Amino acid sequence: MVLMLWWLAIILLVLAAAAVFFFRRPKATASSLAVAHSARMTTLPSFRKAMRTRLLTTVALLAVIALTGLSTLAGISRPAWVETVNPEKKLRDVMLCLDVSGSMLGYDADLLEAYQELVDRFDGERIGMTVFNSTSVSAFPLTDDYEMVQNYLEEAEEGFRTWGSEGTDYSWSTSPPNIGGSSLIGDGLVSCVDNFDRQDEDRSRSIVFATDNMLAGDPLFDLNEATDIAVESDVRVYSLSPPSVLTNPQTKELKSVSDRTGGKQFDMGSASTIDRIVSEIQSQEAENTPGRSYTVVHDMPTVPLGIAVFGLAVVFVLAWRTKS
Repeated sequence: MVLMLWWLAIILLVLAAAAVFFFRRPKATASSLAVAHSARMTTLPSFRKAMRTRLLTTVALLAVIALTGLSTLAGISRPAWVETVNPEKKLRDVMLCLDVSGSMLGYDADLLEAYQELVDRFDGERIGMTVFNSTSVSAFPLTDDYEMVQNYLEEAEEGFRTWGSEGTDYSWSTSPPNIGGSSLIGDGLVSCVDNFDRQDEDRSRSIVFATDNMLAGDPLFDLNEATDIAVESDVRVYSLSPPSVLTNPQTKELKSVSDRTGGKQFDMGSASTIDRIVSEIQSQEAENTPGRSYTVVHDMPTVPLGIAVFGLAVVFVLAWRTKS
């Protein structure tokens, strides 16, 4: 703790001492008269008790006045706790990659709900989302504005739960009539990899790849080629499959993709899936870069000013007792 205005307290203390020195006036003393047998009165127990009480009251009054004055000066001096904050930026990027083809429409709303839970668990990572079918659409770029991310995810979830009557409907924008086929899994993964920015920075990059891997068309990149691109770009793929496709060849292929990139395969229906995905992503080695440091001053005048107010009340009580 430091006193931000300590010099003001010193000035006030000097002024108070000067005022006491220059403006004090000697009390006029009345002519003394001799009183016979006064020693007998001063030896009385009641007189001695009264004198002791008066002495103690006077000493207590002076002590409280001193404490009140010091507390007042301390409060005026602006006691504060000064903290230097050195924020760190986490260099981890997470791309939510969602298959919105016809075979996934029954799962997408639940997947988006799972994505929202993922975002709630992240701290400092940048989040982006890409949706794909016969073509890909960037729902939102990588950002650390989690409130905006949650709004987008909620709108998308509502769109899938209401079959496009409310919220955001991505089914039409990802399947234009001039492009044949659907559920082009490899092309979707490549698009998600391409949507990572800041390629000149050494960042940890992960994709949460939600798909049933049910290809229905002729993609530009098959899943194996897309995996090669992810590996070359140093992007880890964490595949997330609907529970109904846990043991078929498509799921085994997704597991192979995840393993090759250093990621893992997860079951959307498992209660521990979200915890495991977050733990895996946050355990990746990612450098922290210090942000611009700044100083925060926390004023703490409450205690000294509180003591001063209490002391002032006690002064009035003791002054009344002394006078009486």
